Amino acid sequence: MEPREALDDLCDRPPRKLADGEVIDLGGKRVRHIDTPHVPHNWEARVLFEETTKTLLCGDLFTHAGNGPALTTDDIVGPALAGEELFHASSLTIVTAPTIRRLAALEPQTLALMHGSSTQTECGKSLLRLADAYEAMLAPR
Repeated sequence: MEPREALDDLCDRPPRKLADGEVIDLGGKRVRHIDTPHVPHNWEARVLFEETTKTLLCGDLFTHAGNGPALTTDDIVGPALAGEELFHASSLTIVTAPTIRRLAALEPQTLALMHGSSTQTECGKSLLRLADAYEAMLAPR
């Protein structure tokens, strides 16, 4: 069974695909859907940006191992790069760094991580540092 068929079977009405950049108002919270193909890994990758709180729901973008606190003021880039070295889960292509820089341009105030400690510290700078690190990994040696 295809994932779409399974989803259709579980829903009480047909699901609707969100368009890139589409915003949904959730009663005072505005969530923007942003396609990020292959960033961090799969073709159908995407993130959500809650515009009223400027929270970027990063998915696997800053994945790191360990059992840290829910929210940290510590660096999240170093642990994310260590996680990448451990898991090799990111799809590093010529569009990876520009896609992450596009997310930094949103000027998020919170980076909500799926796997690791979220942060409200230097969010834009963290995204740019991650983009720079991935770009450096692709540079000829």
